[in-house]
Amino acid sequence: ENEEDGDILLDNSLNLILPQKYEVELNGHGLVSPMSFVYGPSEENVAVTCMKEMINFTFHVSNPGLSLAPDVALEIQIPNSIIPKDIRLFNIFDVQTTVGKCVYKNDRECILPEKNENILKDLITFLTKPDKRLLYCMKNDPLCLQILCNFGDLESGKEATVHVYLEATPSLLNEDAASALKFEVRGKVSSGQNPKVIELHKDKQTAYVILEGLHNRKAKWSVKMLFIGFGSIVGVLLLLFLSYVLWKVGFFQRKYKLIPQEENGRQSNQMED
Repeated sequence: ENEEDGDILLDNSLNLILPQKYEVELNGHGLVSPMSFVYGPSEENVAVTCMKEMINFTFHVSNPGLSLAPDVALEIQIPNSIIPKDIRLFNIFDVQTTVGKCVYKNDRECILPEKNENILKDLITFLTKPDKRLLYCMKNDPLCLQILCNFGDLESGKEATVHVYLEATPSLLNEDAASALKFEVRGKVSSGQNPKVIELHKDKQTAYVILEGLHNRKAKWSVKMLFIGFGSIVGVLLLLFLSYVLWKVGFFQRKYKLIPQEENGRQSNQMED
């Protein structure tokens, strides 16, 4: 009775397909050297060129997880303009990576653009500039430098390092917009789009690095001349006012009296204060 007919043995087995997924963990860290630089108007008739001292950003990407991370990439964004101006602030001098390849647009510019002098505007800017100004990038921001590094598959325990060398352009070194500029540089690491991959701890995949620009507190030559001219006019007006007051109180009036002469008996006028 327990024997089965051979014709119905086919329903004794069942095949199930289970999609396999594995967890991937990526970390990103960044730093900059030096952490700050000095900018601002230079002395008059002194040629302004790109900053000789390089700014070095270093980003470390690691895979501390147990699984291989496929198609790992690092996207670096660097603020490169002060709104509403569209002048370039930095040039990418060089990019080096220990793994894979980095792609970026490299068109070096080290010439100070033509300036439209506006003395009144420069004076207002110098007197009302804010203490600090934070510059950052939005997603796919056209006013930011974009660097994309592809590392390929990153095995467990492996890491990649990217060095970005920047130089400040004359437009930034001659800028007079704020007492201090803070540049928020972002490096975001990610794994390739794969339905079998689950990315863990995504908050660790983005690194923020702050570069600070300190103003040299110097005024532009046109602003200096305006201060000198204004001070001279005020000084002259003050001198005229004091002279008028002294004249009204009789400071400049002279008094005379007759003094007898012993020799010829004639009288002469002698002035005394």
